[in-house]
Amino acid sequence: MKPSARRWLLVALVSALLAAAPVLPRLLPAEASDVSAERLLERVVASRDLGWSGEVRSRGTLQIPETDSFAGVADLLGDTSTLRVWWRSDEQWRVDRVRASGETDLVREGDLLTTWRFESERATSSPYATVRLPDASDLVPSQLARRLLAGADATELSRLPERRVAGRSAPGLRLEPADEQSTIDHVDVWADAETGLALRVDVVGTASDLPVVSTAVTRFDPSTPDPGTTTFTAPPGARVGFRDAIDVAAGANAFAPFVLPDAVAGLERRGDPDELGAVGVYGRGPTALVAVPLRRGLAGQVREQLSASSAVRTDVGTSLEIGPLSVLLTEGGRGRGTFLLAGTVTPEVLADAAAELGEQVGRR
Repeated sequence: MKPSARRWLLVALVSALLAAAPVLPRLLPAEASDVSAERLLERVVASRDLGWSGEVRSRGTLQIPETDSFAGVADLLGDTSTLRVWWRSDEQWRVDRVRASGETDLVREGDLLTTWRFESERATSSPYATVRLPDASDLVPSQLARRLLAGADATELSRLPERRVAGRSAPGLRLEPADEQSTIDHVDVWADAETGLALRVDVVGTASDLPVVSTAVTRFDPSTPDPGTTTFTAPPGARVGFRDAIDVAAGANAFAPFVLPDAVAGLERRGDPDELGAVGVYGRGPTALVAVPLRRGLAGQVREQLSASSAVRTDVGTSLEIGPLSVLLTEGGRGRGTFLLAGTVTPEVLADAAAELGEQVGRR
């Protein structure tokens, strides 16, 4: 072989190796881990304040009837999305949701949440609230994993084989809820072997072997991102506004005149005592429901949408099952309000909860 040919061959080999370098970690088998299920759970929970950045691919299969106030939830849980994530802490983060129809960014800076809609060049800021409708940040695997694993008992946990996620070795953990009220069969979580950060979450209902929600990190940088990445600055010409509440649930929790009981249908109420308002979140992890009071006009819109689907009328309201998600809109009554109940519990649990709310809801 001529020297010039050898040089070109060497160049070609080096170029091929450089091109393959980012792919090689994804092709290598995951490293074996002897971490126990209980210890892996502890590591996932302890990763709350770890900084990181990367990209996430999420897919939801729940076909939720849409209304203007809940359209974002329907899109979130029934569509495929790409999320770009910069996470400094639970109080400093940015999540950009990119779809074929456009881009919407969420930026949390302490007590303030800003939503930036790229196509319309509109920014809206609101006080951050933990009681709210699901948004793109809830599909970040580390967030979803901690929420679903909350309150898990050791007897519900088992180990899953390791796998590669975003090029990282990730031991797996399965949660199989023991609660008979739950409509979730199991939750599978794979966490980064080095940091404990959840990199993939699959949620499987009792009616199908396929995940109803699957979200996984596809690109991962374990270093804490620069502060500038989680700070929102409106570009020139942007429309900027402020709202008192992030969404209909946050608004109802803050301003609706109802006092809810400490437990319904055998599920205890949870949440920050300082934020307990007119919206009730009951249960734990994969066995949970939320009760949101609705204004009369909005309740009518929701009932129309439910009735246009496969919902059925019962003694306590309008009921619908969407995979593992049960939904019930109560009939309401003088002084008691109309509540939208939804959760990963059986329809019977929602019916019991609605009946108890009707008897126990007070006014403030």
